[in-house]
Amino acid sequence: MMTRVSKWQCFAQRSADVQAHAIEWPTQLSPRVAAKLTVGDAQLPDTLSTVKSSDWRDRPETSHFGPASWQSSLLALLTAIFVRPVLATLTVIGIVINRLSPDTLQRARLDLIDRPLRLIPPLPDTDVTRVALPHCPAEWVVAPQARGSQSLVLYFHGSALVTLGLNSHRRFVSRLSAATGAQVFNVGYRLAPQASIEEAVADGLDAYRYVLSQGFAPEHIVLAGDSAGGLLAADVALAARDAGLPVPAGQALMSPLTSADMSLKYRALKDHRDVMFPFMTVKFIYDVFATVNGTRPPPLMPPEADLHGLGPFLLQVGTHEMLLNDTFALAQRLRAHNIPVWVQEWHKAMHMFQLGFDINPDARHAVDEVAAFIRYATAVQDEVSA
Repeated sequence: MMTRVSKWQCFAQRSADVQAHAIEWPTQLSPRVAAKLTVGDAQLPDTLSTVKSSDWRDRPETSHFGPASWQSSLLALLTAIFVRPVLATLTVIGIVINRLSPDTLQRARLDLIDRPLRLIPPLPDTDVTRVALPHCPAEWVVAPQARGSQSLVLYFHGSALVTLGLNSHRRFVSRLSAATGAQVFNVGYRLAPQASIEEAVADGLDAYRYVLSQGFAPEHIVLAGDSAGGLLAADVALAARDAGLPVPAGQALMSPLTSADMSLKYRALKDHRDVMFPFMTVKFIYDVFATVNGTRPPPLMPPEADLHGLGPFLLQVGTHEMLLNDTFALAQRLRAHNIPVWVQEWHKAMHMFQLGFDINPDARHAVDEVAAFIRYATAVQDEVSA
């Protein structure tokens, strides 16, 4: 019992700075809610601690959302029981194959898992239109309330750099279109090991040029992505700036991979166990596929880049994720470049939890936060243009 209380006290202590800067906190809680928030002697921040103002400039730079809903906790438990061991087993098999025949893994098509996921439908009445970019497929995903909208979300799916695709994220981006009232352009960028991260970024830049050519104004475009897709969203914004293109209005990154520094991930795991990824899985993917067993130079990651000139960022991450420190490393560098950035920590939320919006109220809340940020980022750019 003492150990349990101590863990919650640590969480409450980590949240103290944010609580001190929050604009709206409930002064009284009902006994039922207070019982939920209190564990031992420590009290968690309220899950509705979001400032109600639509102007994000009035919000704290870092917000905590918790405690986790029972649906979120159940999904995390099931992932830990059924998904994490499979990933660990596949990683061990991959390590053995890589030692015996590394070329075999470099020819592997790990994106094949995306094919059966085409059976997952988008939300009802969503329009899906396929587009061929120069080196990869993409698609328009437009909810009924977004038809004819001049706002656009350029989306990059999570992939661990090697898998998933348009099918795996179609339903989620249809929800994003419905929540934002914006059209979504979902990009099926090239994946490792067949392609490098730089080639994936080139695909993203092609997509950005394409939507600009379709008449969308940059001040109405927000780049978004989850996991490795979050990395690409940041990198494509930088690539657009460096190519002399007008930068998008902002970037919304969910559970983003932002750093090649494995020590950041290892230190995060010292505090909490990631329910989805074993550390060896992430390190294996990076070593074997991203750098091709050390033969390809590591890519320049966003915290190492010159970030000047970019629009505002929203970063969402779970408190127990391996990528927690990645999020704060990027946030620190963005603030050093005077770029507005808001970090949202979601209590015990697993990696890419937003995709579970159908059954997880925390995920729906997070998507609504992303939608509010997108509306803010595009509105601010309209003010600047005016």
